[in-house]
Amino acid sequence: VVDSALGGVLFVDEAYTLVSDDGKDTFGREALDTLIKLVEDHRSDLVVVLAGYSLEMATLLATNPGLHSRFPTVIEFEDYTVDELLEIADHMLVQDVMVLSQDAGERLRGVFQALTERGVVSRVDGNGRAVRNILERAKRRQAVRLQSA
Repeated sequence: VVDSALGGVLFVDEAYTLVSDDGKDTFGREALDTLIKLVEDHRSDLVVVLAGYSLEMATLLATNPGLHSRFPTVIEFEDYTVDELLEIADHMLVQDVMVLSQDAGERLRGVFQALTERGVVSRVDGNGRAVRNILERAKRRQAVRLQSA
């Protein structure tokens, strides 16, 4: 995988899963150690981005003292706002040739507002993923209603 990324970027999403909490995952630790060596060997030829939730990534960085020096830049992304979640929903619906009624849009705004206020979006549903899950659940319910009509 690293060889194919040479001259470009290697993006490792949910990088914290490489090392288990109990430290017994030798395969993940070996993969991380190998990645660290390859990052060092190809410093001028490779950009590696490790992505994941902030708390879990901090734990990952703490598992190996060499990680902090090899990945010194940390970029935090804020969760989507309610308006941004609605925009994502509208975009997803347009792709399915669907549009929310005004009432449905207001109800969806309320759902997103409740999620963001509780902080549930970022931790449980991955923020943008919450939109997809909610819309898919609504489409399944619509299909059942249409089928039984």
